[in-house]
Amino acid sequence: MSASRNTGGRGPTFAPTSPMAVLFVDPDMEGAERLARALPNLSAFAVVPTAQAALSAIAVRVPDLVVSEIDLPDGNGVQLLARIHGAAATRRVLLMVLTHRATVRDKIAAFQAGADDFLVKPVDADQLATHVRLVSRFRQVTSN
Repeated sequence: MSASRNTGGRGPTFAPTSPMAVLFVDPDMEGAERLARALPNLSAFAVVPTAQAALSAIAVRVPDLVVSEIDLPDGNGVQLLARIHGAAATRRVLLMVLTHRATVRDKIAAFQAGADDFLVKPVDADQLATHVRLVSRFRQVTSN
């Protein structure tokens, strides 16, 4: 299986991954939903505004990917990701930070908590989709 194909000089594109269930955790629910709806290859998605709502949603259905803002009304998104990454039932969930914060300290904390990627807002749907495909493909390769 090839990870890229010839695109007539426009650069490589990555083969789509299998359908994913994605949970967005962001107080800007409208913006997160807009991004989620633009992602290709979703089997399902949910958007919640708080860490507690995320944990409740995960208890009902474990997603393939969690995309979280750092600044949440009821806590810190990095701590949420650490909790998800630390639980045996959710250790394999892909974790991504999508935030307005851009400091090196924030990025290091996110990666130490188990994040697979870190994006700084604003992002467009194509950029997010590319990063989702990349972290998904990376996980597939490293799991084999």
